[in-house]
Amino acid sequence: MGIVRRVSIVLSLLVLLACQSIAQNVKKLFDEGKALFDQKQYALALGKFAPITSLSESNDLVKHASYYYAIAAYQSGDNRTAKNMFLQILSKYPEWQIKEDVNYWLGFLAAKEQDAPTTFKYLSLINKPELQQSIAAVKAEVLSTTTDIQVLKDLLEDYPQESSIASRLANQILSLDIEDQDIDLLSTLQDRYELRLDLGIEGIEASPKKEVYNVGLFLPFSYSEDSIRLVRAMSNWTTRMYQGVALGVEKLHEEGININLVTIDTRDAQVALNEMINAGDFDDLDLIIGPVTQGAVQAVSAFSNEKKINMINPLSSNSNITETNPFAFLYYPSNESIAIRAAEYATTHFTENKNAAIFYSGFVDKPRADLYKELIEKDSFNVTIFEGVPPNESVNIQQLLLEEEELDKDSLVVADMIAEMDSLREAEVEDWEIYKARDFTYDTLKILPDSIGHVFVASDFSSLASSALSGIETRPDTIAYLSSSRFLTTESSLSFDQLERLDATFVGSNYMNYNTEATEEFREKYVSAYLTNPIKEDRLGDAYIGYDITVTFGRLLQQHGKYFQVGLKRKGLIRGELTDSFNYRLSNDNRFIPFLKVRDGIIVPREQE
Repeated sequence: MGIVRRVSIVLSLLVLLACQSIAQNVKKLFDEGKALFDQKQYALALGKFAPITSLSESNDLVKHASYYYAIAAYQSGDNRTAKNMFLQILSKYPEWQIKEDVNYWLGFLAAKEQDAPTTFKYLSLINKPELQQSIAAVKAEVLSTTTDIQVLKDLLEDYPQESSIASRLANQILSLDIEDQDIDLLSTLQDRYELRLDLGIEGIEASPKKEVYNVGLFLPFSYSEDSIRLVRAMSNWTTRMYQGVALGVEKLHEEGININLVTIDTRDAQVALNEMINAGDFDDLDLIIGPVTQGAVQAVSAFSNEKKINMINPLSSNSNITETNPFAFLYYPSNESIAIRAAEYATTHFTENKNAAIFYSGFVDKPRADLYKELIEKDSFNVTIFEGVPPNESVNIQQLLLEEEELDKDSLVVADMIAEMDSLREAEVEDWEIYKARDFTYDTLKILPDSIGHVFVASDFSSLASSALSGIETRPDTIAYLSSSRFLTTESSLSFDQLERLDATFVGSNYMNYNTEATEEFREKYVSAYLTNPIKEDRLGDAYIGYDITVTFGRLLQQHGKYFQVGLKRKGLIRGELTDSFNYRLSNDNRFIPFLKVRDGIIVPREQE
């Protein structure tokens, strides 16, 4: 017998003896491995389970050791080893009762690799009721990382019962540029899976493009031939807004976009608005800007809805305008959108002191205040002050934050003071009354220091913001400030230095950067045309708004036709002419709401600090 063969035999015997030794101690090894596993010492458990996994398949402990070995490998960060062992288990023990658990693990590991087809392959083999919630979570995880539309199409074809795949596919299609979207597929997905997709407007099959678009500007001009009234009109915000719209029409004409502007005075007493509507005077309009007064909004919105003419309210944050009319849009974010975005910031950044004060101007702002209060209270905040403050009484906010009250000093301190005077009197000191009645009390803020973590001003009135900021700055403690940015302008009465000192935060509500080339171009045009500077209003319309709406939405008409929402709803952000961005993808109000701060005397997005 050759030397090599003898060595081979000897090695084989040694391996056999080793295996027999391990087999004799398999129970002990298993118990030690399981104890380490239960103690979450997975790396050590691997060392115990490893030799058991190579033993005879007939031993039940071998199967369980393999299973625990695979899990321990995953918990130790070795997904590949875990995956290979689970695959071996399926191959070696196809009838084992924990087969569905193994399939779950393989699906789970495939999701970690962002492999959606393999994930669904294994998870689809599981019928175990107690795993269904976990299965749904794993599917959601892997779908959230799957962006390839073809992969999603193939996946839906293989698993047509999975509505989550259909929803993800629809969202990925909607994320494409409008010209790349498969609108027919979106409609099919919406109908078959009852998805709530905003594909456009019901009944609108096409969005016609025109050579000239008729745009109606509905504002309360109150025109009069009286010369004094005309002089007053030239200083009226409605006139300045018209001037901005007119310059916007000129800008669009330079770009080859033709707008026929029609102005309608909603306060014209000679011809009632409803009469003009009923006479069909506005039936040929392609877009309506305005109106702004409550009665006119109701009348024109009903007309807009009936005739399927888009309208843009330039001033309001009232979501009621859009609720019953899918053709109505808000230029600004709605009260609800601002509240949601503000609450998102508060619950993330104001966690050290969860006591809050909320101020609003009245019924116009109350929906914003109510929703903000509801949202932060769900996150365990405590709203200690919730008050409506009319703009002409805004000083009450500052007074409330700074108001003092007289309290008695601590009883022990008072007792010591009295005892001190008693001892002086007993010693027959002539001026023994060294303390007066006022010495036994002290003044303190009614709202005690550190009792409020932040103030939220749920209003666009600058007077409320100014009062709250003044009160915060004068207090001895630190209170965070949060509100919308709508009143922040180049003409703002608020000191940007103060806003920076207080580290005030704003949820961006169509904020305009006044240092852009587009804004400078507009100002130059305005001064050239009207021999005066444009004025940015607090809450009313102005030339900036008129120009921004006209140019931005005029371009949308040119790009997407009369029903520009067919494209608008399929895009994420769109650039404004003066306003940074707009986002109407999920609603008819502008949901582009960045967080803003003042840094080095200018307002910047928080992420650019």
